[in-house]
Amino acid sequence: MDVTPLEPLLRFSAFAARPDERLGLAEGALLIAEIAYPGLAPARSLRTLDRLAAEVRRELSLPPNGRLDAALAAERQMATHVLRGMRDVLAGREGFHGNRDEYDDPRNSFLNDVLDRRTGLPILLSVIYLEVARRLGAPLAGVSLPAHFVTTWPLEASEGGALFFDAFSGEILDAAACRRFVIRLMSASPGGPMVDARWFAPVGTRAILTRMLHNLKRVYLERGDTSAALEVVERLIVLRPDLPEELRDRGLLRLALGDPLLAAADIAAYTERAPNAPEVRRLGKRLAEAREVRAKLN
Repeated sequence: MDVTPLEPLLRFSAFAARPDERLGLAEGALLIAEIAYPGLAPARSLRTLDRLAAEVRRELSLPPNGRLDAALAAERQMATHVLRGMRDVLAGREGFHGNRDEYDDPRNSFLNDVLDRRTGLPILLSVIYLEVARRLGAPLAGVSLPAHFVTTWPLEASEGGALFFDAFSGEILDAAACRRFVIRLMSASPGGPMVDARWFAPVGTRAILTRMLHNLKRVYLERGDTSAALEVVERLIVLRPDLPEELRDRGLLRLALGDPLLAAADIAAYTERAPNAPEVRRLGKRLAEAREVRAKLN
């Protein structure tokens, strides 16, 4: 399928402009994958998710296209049963697992690749569990912990509180175990920095896609792939117009790619929105130096 360079970004921009409640997680993840696969047809990946959900239904003895009873889903016993069933199918039979050996491979961040290769980052594996759970009517939600992404099954205190599931390792955790897990991730002792209760709260689709893009941005920057990093930041800007630092980063990337005029526009917009940012003076100096170099070349 032949596509112009702008088409994938325009599709993502139209998607990002929707209200939060109309943002589909799999749809957004596959639109992000167009960074590497322009014109990617989503139907194959969506059929795979449908098939995985059907396999989990059979494992749980649910009828075809059946959904969990809402009252039963509010019980800890049922939540544990469903999470184990999903894990047995997705990790056990289907082989989905965390990619520990090539953690920074960009393919770990593209849903189509993760579905094909059966390996990826915690957040992409979690997206698969979230999409299967949605098809089952299970109330699984994403949780954006520091340095790791998990899912949660909210439960009332009378049921022992929320359960957490780490798709990367396959562990089912209660709240206390999840808190200990975060402390280990932060390399902190129990007497160290306070753990913020907000870290364990469910997050929506926009926040999940934002984290996916930030992961990709880091990977491309570390690889020195400035053009791909710019593609990521373009999407962050339309998805999260509330984050002015993405304007700054787009300006710096454009500057690195030899486009000081567009870079100046981005950095001016950033300084207008964040006039007290400590790097404002330094950014102005970099722009002036770039203009000087360009003038000498001309």
